[in-house]
Amino acid sequence: MQDAYRIGPGDVVLQKTPYTFDVSVRELLWPFLTGATLVTAPPQAHRDPQEMVEVIARESVTTAGFSGTVAGGPGR
Repeated sequence: MQDAYRIGPGDVVLQKTPYTFDVSVRELLWPFLTGATLVTAPPQAHRDPQEMVEVIARESVTTAGFSGTVAGGPGR
């Protein structure tokens, strides 16, 4: 992951996936392995696009992962 998407001490990673979902492992551990900051979204915020926008702006998030349908891609 780090080879494809470099992050480091100046980055802020958004953890928005419930920790019970396997994809959250990347969101939870990657920042700690690279010195980036981890910001956690409020519970259920991943279901509300406007709340996600507000969290990203407020916390100056530099890295976040979204599925194609959430990001407005195919299937939406």
